[in-house]
Amino acid sequence: MKNSRVSFIIPTYNAAKQLPICLASIKKQNYPKNLVEIFVVDGRSEDETRKVAKDFGAKVIDNPQRDPESAKSLGIIHSQGEVIVLLDADNEIIKKDWLTVMVKPFLKDPDLFGVESLYFPREHDNIFNAYSMLIHIADPFSRCLAANLRQRNKNGYIEYTIPQGSVYPLGANGFLWNKKVIEGVGLYKPKFEESNFSFFAMEKGFRKFARVPGYGIYHDHISSLGDFISKRLKIGNKFLNRKEEKKRTWLEGVSPIKFVYSIIYCVTFIGPLIEGLIGYLETRNKAWLLHPLMSFISVMTYGIVFLKRKFI
Repeated sequence: MKNSRVSFIIPTYNAAKQLPICLASIKKQNYPKNLVEIFVVDGRSEDETRKVAKDFGAKVIDNPQRDPESAKSLGIIHSQGEVIVLLDADNEIIKKDWLTVMVKPFLKDPDLFGVESLYFPREHDNIFNAYSMLIHIADPFSRCLAANLRQRNKNGYIEYTIPQGSVYPLGANGFLWNKKVIEGVGLYKPKFEESNFSFFAMEKGFRKFARVPGYGIYHDHISSLGDFISKRLKIGNKFLNRKEEKKRTWLEGVSPIKFVYSIIYCVTFIGPLIEGLIGYLETRNKAWLLHPLMSFISVMTYGIVFLKRKFI
């Protein structure tokens, strides 16, 4: 995969305010410009999103469905790259050599299904957004359900292996996908839902990915506690919609015992409190102290979604 061609895919809808920062961070990369293409897959925005995209030289694809999952699928279909980079409009790549460094693990190990960005809080981030960056998987309940990864230090990166019989949701916000894996797994049309797709890839035997220490993105993910709850409600309803449509989800890779354990862990406060205190002592970031509360709210919100769909 030497001198890999790279395709950036950015789903958008009315993202004119955020998109310039995202695109500027791509444009500053020191990777060969002739090997990079940028797709902004737009859900028929009513603001200046498309103009911003064109001003930065991005190719604009129309997304009639307006949802990000359809946008990612369309971008993959149109892409020519051997490496697919999924970014959201509220992402910002931090370092100018990010792409050069993040592609290197593929060159050394073509069996990797992807390379995951780290997430870093800005100094001026609100406490809720800082929290979502620090815990990496922004939903603490899903974080608890995720596998305990095995890791090996390599030359310039860390290789992670997802053990058999477990699952680890990932795949967006600065994630680099090996396109051969996407094509080999299939199931990316008409929607690419990264957490579910990562589970499908794991079922096919793709269980190794990498992270590069010190390299990642900023992500303007959560603006308030209300925003956190709103996102959990949305995800909960999406999950139940898939179940009603008889579609598979990544939660099939979670054992019933771990599912029940994770609920108890999150709602009893003790485990998240200890974890939050350890995180605070390691980083001195007060956002970690939100962990017990956010873990509890996460489970309670999903419970409310389930009960409303079941009985109302």
